[in-house]
Amino acid sequence: MDARGSIGSSSVKRPRQRFLTAVVLRGGLGGVLGALLTATVLPQAVPYARSFQKSAEEIEGALRDLQAYSGQKLPIVDGFVATGDKPLNQYERAFYQFSIDVFPGTAGGTIVRVTAKITAWYADKDPSKSSYQVLPSNGRLELDLLDRLEEKFGGKPVSSLARGLSHSTISAPKPKLDLGAVPGANIPAAASPAATTGIPVDELLSLRSRREREEKRMRELNAELQTLQEIRKNQAHPLNLVVVKKTGAPVFAKPAEGSRLFFNAAAEDEFEFIDGDGEWIHVQISGPSRGYIRRNNLELSEYLAARLKSPDGNTAKDKLDAFRIEREENSLFPGDWEPLKGKMVKIYTVQPVSQDQIATGPRAKLSFASALLRKYAAETTASTPALDGIVVIFDAVDGGVIGSTLLNVQQLASGSLSQDNFWKRCYLDPPEAFRPGPNP
Repeated sequence: MDARGSIGSSSVKRPRQRFLTAVVLRGGLGGVLGALLTATVLPQAVPYARSFQKSAEEIEGALRDLQAYSGQKLPIVDGFVATGDKPLNQYERAFYQFSIDVFPGTAGGTIVRVTAKITAWYADKDPSKSSYQVLPSNGRLELDLLDRLEEKFGGKPVSSLARGLSHSTISAPKPKLDLGAVPGANIPAAASPAATTGIPVDELLSLRSRREREEKRMRELNAELQTLQEIRKNQAHPLNLVVVKKTGAPVFAKPAEGSRLFFNAAAEDEFEFIDGDGEWIHVQISGPSRGYIRRNNLELSEYLAARLKSPDGNTAKDKLDAFRIEREENSLFPGDWEPLKGKMVKIYTVQPVSQDQIATGPRAKLSFASALLRKYAAETTASTPALDGIVVIFDAVDGGVIGSTLLNVQQLASGSLSQDNFWKRCYLDPPEAFRPGPNP
């Protein structure tokens, strides 16, 4: 890897959540600050220098053009730092910044001295030992900058040990110029970061402690995010949603092509199903807003398709029962019914879609519950968590609760248990909420 190609390109991007990045960077804590936070472990910096037959003003201008005074990220530390006692692959968020001194040289020339300060976060297996650390440069960055400065003035770059070598063979090269042999080059010794910045040591330690707290919080937030994503992944998709097949599907105010057009839906848009009649599907758009979409523009779940009248009129049921699933969860049975008392069950909480008491009456409840229980039995696989029963809670003023053991649900779905006998074996609370008849 050429040093110039590495430091000139964009840094490697790591996948992360936006709000987590904001937590880490809040307060302006960047790579340069990380360098300050470990001033107590700063290794001895080695300066690299070269003489140029240019004025100090020309040198300064060229360095600004090369953006030498702004810090940069390093994609990796391997190949840019001297070998230490810790594995280099455990360093993250590497950052470097040049300390540049310009001095008068001989014969009207100018001496440029460069020192690279490299910092990186060391991710130890023990989080309490993780911290920002200052790493000794092997000279590759300094010599690369001096070579680019040489090329800037039209000269031929001096060959560097860092060029064309693999990471495993790079070692810290010797400085290009012995400043002790230059007459009149009164160059002060390199100062510590605390002396250079003027920031008290106790403040540096306080900032370091703050950064460690932010890192810990970031890990906690990331773990929480992964948990939420897993919960969302495991949630069942609502049964009463329809999905738009392709972008541009029109949504009308009435079930007719000439009616007012609300908007054109995009592919994968989802709408809550209300009703269906032939080739038109009545959907809820937002809040009280309703609209109509042609059935051939929508994907319907098996649960919906089995209860709708198709365009050719070949189905057994005219419309979907007037309920929608609001929530589902696995929990202990919420009652004292002996067959399920103290056992884990699947609980569906449903609400009526229609305000029509006839459409949401006892027969409609039983019909909806029957279809839902059959669907669950059909979709149960070996990987489904082991449960002892199913409960459907109708969340309404005249609602009620239906509960059944998983064995009875499976027998109903297979046809070995009749509908009448199935309801007789169910938990119905209160029973009058599901009268006048056991047949849905």
